[in-house]
Formats: sequence, structure tokens, C-alpha cells
Amino acid sequence: MKRSRVPPPLEIYLLGLVDFEDAQRLQRRLVYDLGERGGAALVLCEHPPTITIGRSGSRFHILANDDELRERGLAVHWVNRGGGCLLHLPGQLNGYLALPLQALGLNIRDYLDGVHNALLDTLAEFDLRGLCLSDAPGVFLGQARVGSVGVAVNRWIAYYGFTLNVGPYLKPFELLEEPGPMSLPLRQTSMESRRQRPAPMPRVRETLIRQVEVTFGLERHHLFTDHALVRRRARPHVYAQSLG
Repeated sequence: MKRSRVPPPLEIYLLGLVDFEDAQRLQRRLVYDLGERGGAALVLCEHPPTITIGRSGSRFHILANDDELRERGLAVHWVNRGGGCLLHLPGQLNGYLALPLQALGLNIRDYLDGVHNALLDTLAEFDLRGLCLSDAPGVFLGQARVGSVGVAVNRWIAYYGFTLNVGPYLKPFELLEEPGPMSLPLRQTSMESRRQRPAPMPRVRETLIRQVEVTFGLERHHLFTDHALVRRRARPHVYAQSLG
């Protein structure tokens, strides 16, 4: 990938458990700000149970009806990113990565490849061999998906990013039914279920930050633990867990 001589600094926001709407509001603001002044941003957070539907997703991929979703406390959002349906839960790390494509000499394919590589290298540091499959999007451990990647572009800034299942409760993923490898239903897994031992969230976050910086040639960063657009607490839910 062609790089600029002086890569922009990376603003990193470590925000814990955040409502999905707050994360989207923050992401839109960051993309606007980066378009005005330059730079790059990475938001790392977790969400209460939420289903998002991307441009290639469909309501038919959600098996529960509207009443069942309300009973489970699951909100559904249609979003402007590539990819299908995603279930967000505590224990899943969400990374919203906004990068200026022209300043870094990137195109959309470079952005997607770089995010995939950062996820694969993170898994490798936890002794997990991830892979990308030709017939299903995302990052897999065997035939089960552990991470997803999506992208949208505004003013030549690529944003959205990825999810990584660190240690969420996996049963709720059965609410979604999408085609996976070899046209079989898509299955989900997590780092902790494959490792059979903990993958501490702080260590996963630190590893991902380092891999993103290495992958995209970002040599400087500023770290933040809050933002005025994000409420201090997300709504409680039965799946919520203590965040390390």
C-alpha cells in the first residue's frame, strides 16, 4: 500500500459498554471532523444486545418476530454499511475505524484487507488460527465466524470497521439465519470458546490497537476514555456482563 510521508495521528476512544445509537452519533461526528481537519479515529466499545442490518442483509434473516424481539429487549437498526445482519452483545468488541483513504494512499479494498489482516494477526497472538473464506464474508475459526468487517465511505473517509467475538454468550446468535460457508447456515464462535480459557478484553483491545497501527502505518495516537456525545452508561440487559 502506498503511504503518505507523515501518517495522520490516530484518535483512540476506549468507551466500554455503549448504546448503539450513541456509537453511531459519535462515528458520524468523527467522520465529519476528520473530513475538516484530517486524522484518523478508532472507537472500541461493546453494545447491549442489538441487531444491525447492512446493505446485503434482510429482515428475513432474523428468525424472531417483532414481539419476540421486544420481549428479549433487542433493538433492530438498518445501517449504511456493507454486509448482512449482525447481532451485537456484551463480550463482543466493536471497532469503528475511520481512515482518510487519500491521505494514506488507500482504496476501499486496501481498507477491507487491512482490517481483515489486523483481526487475523490479533487472533494469532491468542494462539488462534483465523482465516478468510472465499464464499463467506468475515474472519473465521474453522467454519464458524468470529469476526465481521464492514465499510462505508463519506468524503473519501472509510468508516465502520469490525466486530470480534471475544467472549459473548453464543446462544442468542441462533436468532439469525444467513448463508455461510458452502451455503450452509452461518455459525458463530468466539475466541474464548475456541481457546477454552479467558481472553481478557483489555489485552484484546491493546493487541487490536497495535495491529491496526502496524497494518495502516499509523505511528502516533491519542487515547481518550470518553466523549461528550456518549452517555456514561448503556441501558442494562440480562446479557450484560462485567467489563474488564
